[in-house]
Amino acid sequence: MKFGKLMKLKWIRILGSLVVFFNIITKIETKPIVEERNFDDVTVKTKYGTIVGIKQIFNKTKINVFLGIPFAQQPVGKLRFGVPQPLPIPAWNGVFIADKHSSTCILTPDKMFPQFPGAEMWNPTNSLDEKCLALNIWVPQHHDGKVFVWIYGGGFFSGSPSLDLYDGRVLAEKEKAIIVNINYRLGPFGFLYFGPNTKVPGNMGLLDQQIALKWVYENINEFGGNPNKITLLGESAGAASATSHLFAPDSEKYFNKIIVNSGTITNSWATKSKEISLQISLQLAIRMNCTNGLQLSQSQEILHNINNVVQCLYMASPYIIQQESDIITNSMPVPMTFPFTPVEEDDIFFKGNIYEKLAKNDFKKNVSIIMGSVKDEGTYWLPYFLYNEKHGLKFNHTISSDDIENQALISDEQYRNSFKEFSPYFGDSPLINHALIDAYSFVSPSTNDKEKKRDGIARFVGDFFFTCSLIDFADKLSDNIYGPIYMYYFTKRSTANPWPQWMGAMHGYEIEYIFGMPFRRPELYKRNALESEQKFSGQIMNLWGSFANDGTVYDSWPRYNKVTREALVLDDDIIQNRDPKKVKDVHGHLCKLLDEAKVLSLSTTRKNPYLAITDYKLRQSYYDASSSSPSIITSFMTLTIPIISYFIQYILIYKW
Repeated sequence: MKFGKLMKLKWIRILGSLVVFFNIITKIETKPIVEERNFDDVTVKTKYGTIVGIKQIFNKTKINVFLGIPFAQQPVGKLRFGVPQPLPIPAWNGVFIADKHSSTCILTPDKMFPQFPGAEMWNPTNSLDEKCLALNIWVPQHHDGKVFVWIYGGGFFSGSPSLDLYDGRVLAEKEKAIIVNINYRLGPFGFLYFGPNTKVPGNMGLLDQQIALKWVYENINEFGGNPNKITLLGESAGAASATSHLFAPDSEKYFNKIIVNSGTITNSWATKSKEISLQISLQLAIRMNCTNGLQLSQSQEILHNINNVVQCLYMASPYIIQQESDIITNSMPVPMTFPFTPVEEDDIFFKGNIYEKLAKNDFKKNVSIIMGSVKDEGTYWLPYFLYNEKHGLKFNHTISSDDIENQALISDEQYRNSFKEFSPYFGDSPLINHALIDAYSFVSPSTNDKEKKRDGIARFVGDFFFTCSLIDFADKLSDNIYGPIYMYYFTKRSTANPWPQWMGAMHGYEIEYIFGMPFRRPELYKRNALESEQKFSGQIMNLWGSFANDGTVYDSWPRYNKVTREALVLDDDIIQNRDPKKVKDVHGHLCKLLDEAKVLSLSTTRKNPYLAITDYKLRQSYYDASSSSPSIITSFMTLTIPIISYFIQYILIYKW
């Protein structure tokens, strides 16, 4: 008996030694999860110095919060417009108190509908300053190490990680995840471009994101996170940003999953060519009186003295720069064209041209993706771009959203005038304009002619600027990345949405469910709907959290492929845990029409220096790379009668 006990003890020791040895050789460079430490201590030591956060309580769970942590040197003085510089080590003396949001990067708040919640929710309430390169972190007491990094949207000219909408506490608690919100420079401060080998190389805002991702990757273990489980989240320009990192060699190792809503870097508004970006940037320099009296027609002379121009801009007030950039924004000749956006080709971020990279499959492949769009992507933009009497899509925020005045019931003439505003995107072709007007007049289920016209222009805006480009992008990636792509179609309208009911499931209005707003701000929702709103939000958070944790989604959610193009419908059905609805080829027939319209108009749109029909370049590169035979582009560009025949057939077939 004694011998048996000794042998048992001996084997326990041997096994214990093997366990220790195995742990050593398989050790991953991550810290134990936070609950194994003293969670009451909100002090974290990093290589940059000690950080002290604050404590929040949500749903009886303790959450350690760290606000306004700098991740790069502040872009002021001669660092304005420049590539972001890493922090020195140490970055501060003593302790950094992370108890308040940093400033929002300089922008112009939305003043279109003052005091209207649907507009004010996107305006930051904190200060505006160039000293804005900082991030926020939420760490729940119980978590599994996965990390969400949120990149906010706003057309690259607005937005802030400090919006109440993006508060990370609920998502952190519900999904046992660490949430990080990052900042980046906007407008001319983030996307001015004077060319390679200058002090203003463009894409500074994307580089801000990149250095923030590097900071997270290198430091998140100190907060209990796993650097090998980082998922990028983004909406609109944030989604365009997240997908841009697929093409940035220096970003590749900093994430392994992406969830993007309503945007990709190939959206027509998301990038510009070097030539267009340079022209717009020189316009700003001229407006700032930094070109010694030289005008745009003398651009070569301006570029010859570009260092003097930059020096002048260094000396200028950032608020005057922003004011002058607003004038350029307001002078853009067509809707949905934002002047200061990423440049599609560089040698510092993309390190090449994104469309050439896409054609050659030169992008991060070891990644899994969820992507999708909302049902009514276009409605949000109508009262901003088509609000006057000529177009009739106005909104009066001082009266009820249900008032007849706010139903945007437009006439046939106003419908045609609205389409005409977008005609330059198609080379001002009367044939194309007529085809689009006819095709989109049939998309609405309404029997009211004025509503049909309103819904038609709304669907066009959503398709052209968001949905169709996202589908094109998914088609290309689905055959070429190692992980799956899952597509969703978001159709639920929030009861907290203050805009008119006809505007539907609007651009940006899925975010509140991702961040658990129904749990944190229940007073915003209708009482009789609050329970279902919370259940729906819980399902969305759980879906995102499961995907970020181990890649799992609903068993019935098919992997996306470019043949069936199946998408999961995200609506109240998911609350019941029933088999959720699927839809095939979202808006596909209309996207095909838009694709061909862009192809046919290419020769004339190239002449307009403001337009960057970049999603066409994606298509051109794809065809050129995948086929040596004459492409559909060549066929359509060289024929006239078949073009007319094509559109007539299309309208007859799809007159639904």
